[in-house]
Amino acid sequence: MERIPSSMRNRDEAERRFGPFADEYVRAMWIGDPLADAFVADFDTIGHAAGMKMLRRACRDGVAAVPDAPPSLHALFAQLDAVPDWADLPGTDAATVHAARYVRQSGLALGAASLVSGYANAAASRPLEMTGRYLDNAGARTIEVGSWLSEVAKPGGVDRFSRGFELTVRVRIIHALVRRALSGRPDWDLDAWGVPICQAYLAYTLVEFCMIPIRAMRAIGAPQLPYEERAAYARWRYLGHLLGIHEQMLPRDRAEQERLEAIYLLTRPPVDEYCRTLVGSINRDFLVPEIEGLLPARARGAAPSVVHGLERIFVGDGIADELGIPRTRMTAVIRAVGPVLGAVNGVLDRLPWTLGPRTRAGERYGEQQDARLRAKYDVRHDLVDASPAGGRAHPARPGA
Repeated sequence: MERIPSSMRNRDEAERRFGPFADEYVRAMWIGDPLADAFVADFDTIGHAAGMKMLRRACRDGVAAVPDAPPSLHALFAQLDAVPDWADLPGTDAATVHAARYVRQSGLALGAASLVSGYANAAASRPLEMTGRYLDNAGARTIEVGSWLSEVAKPGGVDRFSRGFELTVRVRIIHALVRRALSGRPDWDLDAWGVPICQAYLAYTLVEFCMIPIRAMRAIGAPQLPYEERAAYARWRYLGHLLGIHEQMLPRDRAEQERLEAIYLLTRPPVDEYCRTLVGSINRDFLVPEIEGLLPARARGAAPSVVHGLERIFVGDGIADELGIPRTRMTAVIRAVGPVLGAVNGVLDRLPWTLGPRTRAGERYGEQQDARLRAKYDVRHDLVDASPAGGRAHPARPGA
């Protein structure tokens, strides 16, 4: 019998429903990312700032170009540089070349579906609580995540020397830095929560950023074409490889993401007050103000109801109730409008000559929105490891 975190629910039912995969999932609760963790451990010797400089140089020029790189960095890049046989990056790019036509809807899905769904697990959310940055500035943190996702979705966005590749590797090291910092704290309850940012919850981030937004976008009238969906799952499988998710936990397709979501929801710890605070923070500081900006002046008072309606559709009434998301009549309105918009967009998607112009319009909108949001929230960096000093210290920043 695998050691079971005390916060994990329904272990026997998970065993019955998922068989050997349940054992893999429980085992993954005790595993971090050995390659990234070993490199971060070397920061004690080489220094945090020097280590991150080495990492960036290795991403941009190759690890052979890094003078005095420790063996741990060579080992990390031996894994990163080895593209798995199953990865078809050019094919994935070709299949998703028009995905940006739905950039407006993908932005809604990121905030109201992907991030909110991740807040429904008290153990998985604990690192956010203990580092504190999501409550300090939910808008800035959402921009950081959105910028990373935008880069990796571009054609060539996960190629070896792309900006998306570097951002993804830095996300991996940020996870390792947080894991190291929290593992040494007396208030990290290892017996209850397992390892911080464990393999099981790392794997679920693929569901958060792939299957959940695909489903959410379909619900509000932005369905992807079948080959685009397949390519999205393939891209996130490769991103999972770059993020250090082990093969046993790395979902290959929609069916395996559905299985991962099912066992995650079955076994997750109950929502706690901090989870509700996270949702309230992203709604108050980011989603509601953004929806207000999209609505006519006379309708802006309805923005909270629109946000709550979207969240209820995206995460379901059960989880929404746990998270304290108010019930609203707007849910029924959005649910009725979604299929109508989906039918219209479905017709347009079957007209190949519309795809290019819609994609270019989406790309322009995305660039304008990124510039606007960065100006509004005063965000000049990409990820937290490059964020300016001030506020609460974070393990990813030098000197924290």
